Amino acid sequence: MVSGKYAALAGAISREQSIANISANLANISTTGFKKSTVSFEAILKGEQQANSAKGINYDRIKKNYIDFTPGPMKPTENPLDIAINGSGFFKVQGRDGILYTRRGDFQINEEGLLTTSNGLKVLDEAGAEITIPDTDTSSIGVGNSGTIFILGPRGSRAEVAKLAIVDVDDTSKLKREPDTTFSLQNGGNEIPAENYRVLQGRLELSNVNMATEMAKLIDNQRTFETYHKVLKSYSTIGEKLEELGTVG
Repeated sequence: MVSGKYAALAGAISREQSIANISANLANISTTGFKKSTVSFEAILKGEQQANSAKGINYDRIKKNYIDFTPGPMKPTENPLDIAINGSGFFKVQGRDGILYTRRGDFQINEEGLLTTSNGLKVLDEAGAEITIPDTDTSSIGVGNSGTIFILGPRGSRAEVAKLAIVDVDDTSKLKREPDTTFSLQNGGNEIPAENYRVLQGRLELSNVNMATEMAKLIDNQRTFETYHKVLKSYSTIGEKLEELGTVG
């Protein structure tokens, strides 16, 4: 009976963690460039693994919590500083403690004329330098498909300002989630040139969270959690009855 009680408790904990993960996804359904998290479960059922790792108890647990980098839908805007990547790759920005990567492209120009993310992180060019935008009307700023930024003049003239760093990583599992849709690259991951991408000006990549899918997962996990809770309650009731039997006579 003790084994079953611990198994139900482990199941309830894993489902509670999954519900928290789904809630975080739903909270960011409107966040530009947000990438959802997904969990997978594993069950330790039998054999040597059960005896050694689970100490003879059958239980399940969260096996992996990973980030889903599936592209989100594109939303057209009329803002020249809204930039999206169609395909693979990330924008490269300067974080407080190092380089960060993001798919969020609702950029701004700060008081110093530097191109920044909406939360003030400086956007970097392909040489790793900050990008200074000349004092000009934002409607005169153009961005090419490769990420080259131009100042558009009269009669179709274009003056190149910089080229956005669009990079990829060889193993996205090495990307650690940081605040505000950014990611840091952990040991073992390597930055590589992005391929098969096209930079789109006047568009934003939205969150890749699908509300219908997340709600279905939330309901399923909630029901499973309630089932485990009922099992735990049953074990408690049985335990109380056993104690009563032990006091008869």
